[in-house]
Amino acid sequence: GSYKEWDETARLSWLQSELTSRRPLFRIRDVENNLLGLDPDVIKTLMVFKVASEQEPESLGAYVISQATSASDVLAVMLLQKQFGMEERLMRVVPLFETLDDLTGSPKQLETLFGTTSYMDAINRKQEVMVGYSDSAKDAGRLAACWAQYTAQETMAEVATKFGVELTFFHGKGGTVGRGGNPALYRAILSHPPNTINGRFRVTEQGEMIRQNFGSLEIAERSLDIYTAALLRERFTK
Repeated sequence: GSYKEWDETARLSWLQSELTSRRPLFRIRDVENNLLGLDPDVIKTLMVFKVASEQEPESLGAYVISQATSASDVLAVMLLQKQFGMEERLMRVVPLFETLDDLTGSPKQLETLFGTTSYMDAINRKQEVMVGYSDSAKDAGRLAACWAQYTAQETMAEVATKFGVELTFFHGKGGTVGRGGNPALYRAILSHPPNTINGRFRVTEQGEMIRQNFGSLEIAERSLDIYTAALLRERFTK
């Protein structure tokens, strides 16, 4: 059957084999000339990696996988970067766990990834994970989503510690409470689970929140002051 029809075990086995193989999956010019009979959306996705491979190493940061559900999602992106010659300048591959089920299953997926030798060699023992707030609240309700986000981060941090991986959480929050926002920014940062920040904190600022928090030099400085103060307190006080 096709990759789409395989179960997770079969996908992981194939991906691990291809990641360690020196043989390319296909010739890039065959994709460009549409000689493989691929769906237009597939070609468009592959060409995204071609464009990414042509950029300077510092031009791109993280490749976020929206609606990530499994370890194979992450390894597939790693493999496509390898296919387009990006082994020496890999983008960080960041799974975004958004639904209640995906948040609950996220520690298991990290354990699978960290147990893959080729993956651990590639990431230099550093991993970033994005936590979705808006979609999880829509999926499970605010209270259930908040609890799932909290416990998932706790358990993922434990998995990372077990494997000696430096874990950074990327918080996909919006401006409203329903989308993970909190006007009391300082207290909101300190409310995160213990041992999940450790001086590293990444968060989205989008829509009207960009203007609200960074619309002028004075406001931007104040916002950064609050972030810095909260991170320092979390890092250096118990």
